[in-house]
Amino acid sequence: MASKKDMRRLDLAIPYVDPPANKNDADMSGAMSSTMPMAAMFTRNRMIGWVSFVFSLQTWLGETPEQKRTASTPAYMSVFMSLMALVVGQLPEKAEFMSIENLKTFDPFAEADEDTGETKQSQNYIHIRIQQRNGRKTLTTVQGLPKKFDQKKILKVIKKKFACNGTIVNDTEMGEVIQLQGDQRKDVQEFLTDKKEGLELDAKTIKVHGF
Repeated sequence: MASKKDMRRLDLAIPYVDPPANKNDADMSGAMSSTMPMAAMFTRNRMIGWVSFVFSLQTWLGETPEQKRTASTPAYMSVFMSLMALVVGQLPEKAEFMSIENLKTFDPFAEADEDTGETKQSQNYIHIRIQQRNGRKTLTTVQGLPKKFDQKKILKVIKKKFACNGTIVNDTEMGEVIQLQGDQRKDVQEFLTDKKEGLELDAKTIKVHGF
């Protein structure tokens, strides 16, 4: 019995080709390995730092030649950034409030007076006042702070510490005056006399005024 003839045409056969790799997966891996170290560095989160290190290390070790050729950033850079994030997370955080020395302005003559121990004949008082604005809104002013302190830095600390808005106004008679929204008289007085997080001023030199 004659065998059946092979009717398949070889010229019509399509050779098998491996499907192309999913580019979106590679892009997602590259984005994750580059953004996670930055997130860990800014948040100072150790868990995110270790996860980003392991993820970037796996991405680097599993990188294909094609990914190396098309990648915009080398994979080993993500590993380096992850290590930097871990180091930053181990560093002590910055103090919440500025130290007293940072609030002072450089005045060599004032420092010379402090070294000699001499006291001035006339004592300038610090005045904390409250003013009535439109409706029930009030305004607290601080005038007469010693010149050795930087009032801009003091205002920045007060705004952060008491969660209020404020500004500095230059007056022809009173000089620089700190203005704060709301009744902040008690909080400002405590800040000026606080020996740990304040200016360590003598309470006798502070006068608080009402309406």
